[in-house]
Amino acid sequence: MKSLKISTILWLATILITIWNFRPVTSNKVGGDDEEYNYIEGSDKGPEHWGQLNEEWKACGKGDMQSPIDLLEKKVEVVPSLGKHRKSYKPSPATLVNRGHDIMLKWEDGAGQIYINGTKFFLKQIHWHTPSEHTIGDART
Repeated sequence: MKSLKISTILWLATILITIWNFRPVTSNKVGGDDEEYNYIEGSDKGPEHWGQLNEEWKACGKGDMQSPIDLLEKKVEVVPSLGKHRKSYKPSPATLVNRGHDIMLKWEDGAGQIYINGTKFFLKQIHWHTPSEHTIGDART
């Protein structure tokens, strides 16, 4: 009987700790780089202007296959000459931020890298939109 009480107390403590850890600790929206652009068609910072908003984004003003990503099986091309992807990930402290239009995870020191065709790409930040703006085979991901 005593072990049943202890296990019940441990179970309740686990539930309370879990709830405590998932409570909001900051406001819903944090300012910053999320104000540099938006997804509103026709606005000054909308998709048709992304290539003009920042020198580094010039490529966004060209072509017709940028964000949101729409992967269709008929457009997928396997390129064997790229070889195997090599990756080197490592544990790293990170900050999770709700920026209003997405959730961003940013590593303080980077979380490693991946090598594609001899080029090194560093894992510094990822973000998710909900609902997703991207599709794979016409389905939202």
